[in-house]
Amino acid sequence: MLDEEAYRKWRRVDSYKLSPDGKWVMYRYMYFDNDAANKVARNIYYFYDVKTGRTSTLECPDSPEFFAGGEWIVYGKKEGDDVIRVARCLRNKKEVCLREGVELNSVIPLAAYQTNDTLVVKNIQTNDSLVLTGVGTYCLYDKDWKIVYLKREADSHTIYFGSRNKAGKYECLYRDTTKRLEHFYFNEWGKDGGFYFAGDEGEKGYYTFSLKDKRVTELLDADRIEVMDVNMRSVRQLGKSKRSIFEKHKTPKAAKPKGEKDESFTLELWSWNDPVIPSQQAISGYRPAVPTPERFISDAEGGGCIQLCEAGHPELYMPDTDAPVYAYEKDEKPYLNKRDWLHDTRFDLYLVNLVTAEHQLVAESLTRRIYWSPKGDYLLYYDNGKRSWVVLEPGTLNRRVLTDEIPYPLHDELYDRPNPAPPYGIAGWSKDGRRLLVYDRFDIWVVDLTGEKTYCWTHEEGRKRNTIFRLFNIDWDIIQVDMERENRVMSTDWTTKNTGVWALSPSGKLAPKIEGAFMLTITQQSADGNTLLCTKQNYYEDRDLWITDPSFRKMRKVTDVNPQRGDYKWGTVQQVEWTNYDGKANQGLLYLPDDYDKNKSYPTIVTFYETHTPEMHLHPVPGLSHAMIDVPTYVSKGYIVFQPDVYFEIGNPGKSSYNAVVSGTKALIDRGIIDPKRVGLQGHSWSGFQTAYLVTRTDMFTCVNIGAALINLTSVYTGIREESGVPCMLMYEDWQCRMGTTLWENLEGYIENSPLLFADRIHTPALIFHCDKDGAVSYYDGRNLFLALRRLQRPAWMLNYVGEGHFLNARPAQKDWTIRMEQFFNHYLKNEPMPRWMKEGINIHERGYDQKYDF
Repeated sequence: MLDEEAYRKWRRVDSYKLSPDGKWVMYRYMYFDNDAANKVARNIYYFYDVKTGRTSTLECPDSPEFFAGGEWIVYGKKEGDDVIRVARCLRNKKEVCLREGVELNSVIPLAAYQTNDTLVVKNIQTNDSLVLTGVGTYCLYDKDWKIVYLKREADSHTIYFGSRNKAGKYECLYRDTTKRLEHFYFNEWGKDGGFYFAGDEGEKGYYTFSLKDKRVTELLDADRIEVMDVNMRSVRQLGKSKRSIFEKHKTPKAAKPKGEKDESFTLELWSWNDPVIPSQQAISGYRPAVPTPERFISDAEGGGCIQLCEAGHPELYMPDTDAPVYAYEKDEKPYLNKRDWLHDTRFDLYLVNLVTAEHQLVAESLTRRIYWSPKGDYLLYYDNGKRSWVVLEPGTLNRRVLTDEIPYPLHDELYDRPNPAPPYGIAGWSKDGRRLLVYDRFDIWVVDLTGEKTYCWTHEEGRKRNTIFRLFNIDWDIIQVDMERENRVMSTDWTTKNTGVWALSPSGKLAPKIEGAFMLTITQQSADGNTLLCTKQNYYEDRDLWITDPSFRKMRKVTDVNPQRGDYKWGTVQQVEWTNYDGKANQGLLYLPDDYDKNKSYPTIVTFYETHTPEMHLHPVPGLSHAMIDVPTYVSKGYIVFQPDVYFEIGNPGKSSYNAVVSGTKALIDRGIIDPKRVGLQGHSWSGFQTAYLVTRTDMFTCVNIGAALINLTSVYTGIREESGVPCMLMYEDWQCRMGTTLWENLEGYIENSPLLFADRIHTPALIFHCDKDGAVSYYDGRNLFLALRRLQRPAWMLNYVGEGHFLNARPAQKDWTIRMEQFFNHYLKNEPMPRWMKEGINIHERGYDQKYDF
């Protein structure tokens, strides 16, 4: 059986990386609950040779990093009492000591460092070096490290650039013998940059340059810099145009003397129209907003200069194009004083014309990310009211509401919270920027921005198969997709929760590469895409690393993180389905002991928190309880565990939970799986509220553990979360507690969902867990429920681990709670004797001396 000794053996794979060339996998093992073992384990790194399958080890005090394509690593090495930086070749074990602050090349074994005005670039494989003197600011760019740098000489300031292999033959881009060049910067991706100069006679100027066409362009002349009092650090070129955006220097205001502080009393003023209430100010370290300076746009070619934004403007977001014409702003000001009851940050969207400085309101009360198309000719936003993506053409303000073109919802259809339902998302843009790729629940749709017909790239195969298809994206960000070649998509079967990888052809044909009863995640891929590092797990198999090629025909296991798992009883998991009291199909997870016999009676614990079936193939980590039971531990000790999914009706959270949890438990009783006389119930935090509600409505459970629960919604609605100082009302109106209205708009509903007000209906023996430093749910809620049950003379115990919060952090407290919770359930569900702490209690003089675990 799983126990505390077993918990200390459990490890995880940590700090894992695939080398860029795909030839090496680096990782280490760390223990979940064994600090002594981790002191040794944290310094031991493993290197798996993908070609040979052999593994070597390296001891080092800090995390190694790949460079030079992956054949080399850089790491810290102990030398006496010091730690020095060392480069090590993985093939031949050659080591080279490195200076502090050295820059390393990601592709070639090159190292660069600067001492005063001397730049050294060294090949650590061959020991060849390049030495440049008089170097100020520099940048090494491209894979082979070309150089662009500012050279400061006695009679001139010069910008040079060229190949690293042409020492002494660098090309001069710009030279000035009378002025100082400052604020030199270089953009590697665009091969362009800028600098500011100042002369002894008051000359000033701001220039940009391009290495592609060897062009140097003046953006701001001395007159404009002087007249406008330009903050040179704010200057930004608009793409490759001759226009620039800048801010004025802020005029510092003389601080008003505060005078002598009156400490004879302290007044805390709460004002109805403050943007942030005092409790939140105290925790977040409140500082009044500092207004941003005005922003101007200057045209070096046309000579014009206009004010683009007033002081206090929001940030401008421009497309990354050569000559942007529009930008957008997100204005949060109208919603600042509504954050007490709105969970998501709302903002109004403005389109800003960079030529005329016109600000146009586009949409209100948005909450999701805004996107520019790759060419900057379309703006994409998600309209919460329409529950649709909207494509806006800035020049005409024409809008395309994509739910008018796609016949299925684009928002999460299962979302059950009051705040706006999120979209399924966008997959990216086509490489030519003409098409937008959008997700519905199952499939990928193609929206042609030029006006051609929208179509389903996956031919609605996902919907037919009840399988979610998503384009593979290693960076989890919006990407440009080459639709003319085969693409990789990840799949999740909604019925079985099996995952896999499929190939998607340009014509939309889908072909499976791998699929099965596991959760597969591709975590990294080599630079050429031919080697993939994955994690693969399910309830029975741990989250190990696997290496594979894109065909997935020859997957190889790299790690064996917990070989001892097979030594313990682990049980089985299955998805079960029944019809709930709303007449809808409801699912849940059912865990059975290894030796389960349908003709025998087993103790059962029903434990839940919103939905669980999506986690069917997650591998659990056994350990001490921070709040709720550890599922594999209880299963190993002969318990059945049932985790029903709960989806909520806004305004009726308690009833929704009853319809799912009680109906599911009754269905398993009717099927002969659960013994109706041996069923325990458990919930914590949000599900703690639900467990408290359920036992006011049914006596079907033998015992209940109620953890850190909301007990009286009518009082907690105007409470404050101690961890953040934020009012609780946003949780009810806009977020997890799902009431969806103010207290006064649905007073009967708030009363109906307040278990404390119906405590006289509770006849189930209750173990209440609530700690006095809980920053999420007030400790007084748990204590109020205990006092109500004590007054009603119903069997109840309350555990407060003094100084602990919403979850237990201290290991001794976790250990104690694990013991007492199991003893409570064992007494009521296994007919074991009642321990002395339940029979006698622990008075204030016995605390710490007699834990009374015995019987």
